[in-house]
Amino acid sequence: MSINKLKLFLKPRKRPELLRRSELEELVRSIIEETKTIPIKPVNPVEQYSIDDEVFITISNRNGILEYVVSEPRYDDRTIYAVTKIYLINPRCKDLACIQEVVAGSNDEELYDAFNQQPLSIAYYYKKVASGYGALYPLIRDPYIEEIAGSAEDERFSVIHRRYSWYGWMNTNIAISYGSMDRIVLSLARKTGRHLSLAHPVVEGLTEEGLRISLTYGREVSRKGSSLVIRKKPPTPWTITKLIDAKALSSLMAAYLWLIMELRGAILIVGGVSSGKTTMLQALLTLIPPSRRVVTIEDTPEITGTTGYWDPLVERVVSIGESSSIDMYSLLKFSLRRRADYLVVGEVRGVEARLLVQASRLGHGILATMHAENAESAIERLVAPPISIPKNMLSNIWCIVVMESDHGVRRVKGIYEVDKRVRIHRVFYHRGSGLFEPSDPSSVAESSHRLRNVLDPEDAINELVSRTVFLEKMVSNGVLEFNMLSEELGKFYYDIVESEVLRENAS
Repeated sequence: MSINKLKLFLKPRKRPELLRRSELEELVRSIIEETKTIPIKPVNPVEQYSIDDEVFITISNRNGILEYVVSEPRYDDRTIYAVTKIYLINPRCKDLACIQEVVAGSNDEELYDAFNQQPLSIAYYYKKVASGYGALYPLIRDPYIEEIAGSAEDERFSVIHRRYSWYGWMNTNIAISYGSMDRIVLSLARKTGRHLSLAHPVVEGLTEEGLRISLTYGREVSRKGSSLVIRKKPPTPWTITKLIDAKALSSLMAAYLWLIMELRGAILIVGGVSSGKTTMLQALLTLIPPSRRVVTIEDTPEITGTTGYWDPLVERVVSIGESSSIDMYSLLKFSLRRRADYLVVGEVRGVEARLLVQASRLGHGILATMHAENAESAIERLVAPPISIPKNMLSNIWCIVVMESDHGVRRVKGIYEVDKRVRIHRVFYHRGSGLFEPSDPSSVAESSHRLRNVLDPEDAINELVSRTVFLEKMVSNGVLEFNMLSEELGKFYYDIVESEVLRENAS
């Protein structure tokens, strides 16, 4: 792409009527033609599917190496003319119906004829141009793509596919050129609202669509030139019932964590990279009582909601201008004055962990994630600089959930409690093949010193049983989505309150 084209693309969008058609047509052509595909003939197709009948995807197995092959619609000069004309009339169409309306009202016979002959192709390339994602557009559209990566010196983009996450990264047939990569990362940075340049060559952020983006520009910090990693959120939020159904944990384990949360305990979720920490955090937030207030604090917003009253706070990082940055520590101090029943920190990295542990002493329920391979290394990291929490304060952490990714399958490896002497005791463990121990509530009530400290043994067993039965019923009835589970959770708590009122009236 030429410098003039690049400047045109990076400038704030002019109103369509202020753009010359020739300028826009040149830009549309450059965006469409910049996507180059490596001519790969799919060999031994493992799976084939389409995205809205516009793009066709083939997962092929070439001598044991999986490849992700994209087939976009064909285009010609009439396609480019039609996309340009539609964009001039309305640059904000989101669907085929809007595009059809523009064509019908255009009084342009050439546009009308072109659209009648290739409606899907024109609609697809219009949406691709309008999206601002360029060559990445088909990968962004595919709901099964979990992560996307590439750099200026890579031959092509690579992806992690949700159905084949056990395999790891697979190459696509979408080629990368040096100049196009610079344009793509600059365009993505604008979508996050953050500044990317040679002076500020690293950006992390979230787009309006919920894409978590990590970018570098030029060779200032990346030896392979401009680069990107994009993590897509799942099509629908994870719930605790979805995780149980996926055998990421047992219903009894979920019931135990639910009870710890209701008792306002502090839960720390740890694991390696892409082990499912944030997924577990999001799922546990679907067990918050509907009448409780939840404050979430994140550097990059990934949490999508909770069954309680939600107050989401996000760290602000400012690299230019007069505005001041607001870090997680400041947000956590601020949140203590917002009458939160639960404080949730997306990822603990620094001194904010000390304040979080202190907040647990004040009666707040705590949920947080942290990078650590096991419970012992989590404790070691908390007492070491830069966090440096006095070891005697760590007894405020009730339990540590350890996540693992085994050949792409994310699940709970074990749940451990921290006692008053900061000793670690195993409560649950994964014994293999999606089976977990212990499997009966009485064993959990007996082994959990946290539950023994606050509940009579019989009460602890009854609470675990009622929650386990509820969760198993939800899973067997297919109550896996957020809204459905939220409604059933409201009924669960209403029944508890109603029975307590009846019991008090009877006495």
